Amino acid sequence: MDIQWPELDAIRCARCRRSSDCMVSIHSWSAPVWSMTWTHAYFSRNKLSMDTKTRRSKPRYIELGDLLRSRIESGQYPVDTQLPTELELCESFNVSRHTARSALSRLSTAGLVHRRPGAGTRVIARHEAIRYAHEIDSVDSLTQYGNTTRLQIIKSERKTASAEMAEELEIAAGKGYLHLTCLRTDERHSKPIAFTDILAPVRRGLPTARMLDSTKASRALANYLDPARLTGVEQRFDAAVFSKLQAKVMGITPNDAAMRVRRCFRDTENRILILVTSLHPAGAFSYSMTLSRQRR
Repeated sequence: MDIQWPELDAIRCARCRRSSDCMVSIHSWSAPVWSMTWTHAYFSRNKLSMDTKTRRSKPRYIELGDLLRSRIESGQYPVDTQLPTELELCESFNVSRHTARSALSRLSTAGLVHRRPGAGTRVIARHEAIRYAHEIDSVDSLTQYGNTTRLQIIKSERKTASAEMAEELEIAAGKGYLHLTCLRTDERHSKPIAFTDILAPVRRGLPTARMLDSTKASRALANYLDPARLTGVEQRFDAAVFSKLQAKVMGITPNDAAMRVRRCFRDTENRILILVTSLHPAGAFSYSMTLSRQRR
């Protein structure tokens, strides 16, 4: 016989007599149209989930983590508010302390919450941050980074080098250079992963006209950085913060922490081809390098 499920508004908790907003899973639930009562039930986004003896498709800590994640994303737990404590989760969902702790750990790994002993669990983001992992073991694999992400040109200009910029680019003061302001995005999600400034001294071989055209600059730059033209890439990593303009483009808060990656691409004559400086949101980018011992 098919069971007709009652409307959720008709369901009352047998203990506290509240309607379907009662989230205490150890309470008993009943409906006026039924003569039966069930236990160990909880609600998630107006959907009743029963604690039956059937095998679950996911472990309980994953189910609980997914439920909390959905509430964070929907705004039920806003940013800068506290999540329920482990003990409160244990009582509300009839789970063990280990299950509650594992569920919160998943949210922390996803970058949605920050946990601190004695201070509880605070929501720090509404959506999971993209974490882009990049591993290299050669100059060739480094250039593949540009092939697995998308470079959006925001602005491209031709400028004259000041004394300070000339020293930075290792050219004479007064010489020309190109300045490209860019946004690098994850190709799969189309979400920003870095704010990038590209500086290129103007010299023979540089496709100046194409790089000043925002519709062609990305392709022109990729061709210009042909690995056969490169002799090496110098890299430097340090900490920085996003300026107001950079934060607006990235969709984050000004003065947020950033990992700054500076790459200097040199040609076969050891001249700077381009100087690239990228700012990545803290915790959203990982970088690994493999160093192999050369045997003789």
